[in-house]
Amino acid sequence: MKRTTLLWANRQRSRSLKLDVPFIRRIVEAALPLCLSQPRSPGRQLPPEIEITLVGEAAITKVHAEFLDDPTPTDVITFEHGEILIGVPIATANARKFAHPADHEVALCAIHGLLHLLGYDDLTEKERFIMHARQKEILEASLREVC
Repeated sequence: MKRTTLLWANRQRSRSLKLDVPFIRRIVEAALPLCLSQPRSPGRQLPPEIEITLVGEAAITKVHAEFLDDPTPTDVITFEHGEILIGVPIATANARKFAHPADHEVALCAIHGLLHLLGYDDLTEKERFIMHARQKEILEASLREVC
């Protein structure tokens, strides 16, 4: 099995939202083998490099509008070639909504993107349930390993 390298970039213009990016990276690195262990599409592999980029609200909104024809901000967008964009302000708002740390929510967004690359989908209620259960399971196991 080929090893996948996760490349990280923090492109937020405003760094007012404080994240522990090294901690998030450790969580997602721990999650990677768990994601790979159960691809939704048999035989599906990840690209050799995956770029995970943290962006602000304006950037994620622009990409969401341009590529998905939706002019609203979102928390995560995944491109099949191996790029995952995480809208940090939206992820942070979701963390407050679900009463858990922003670092966990950003890691969850990265895991969500990895699962998309492995064939998981969230377009139907049934598929959304399967994907969300899997990403929660992976996040919890990764947190146990890292903490």
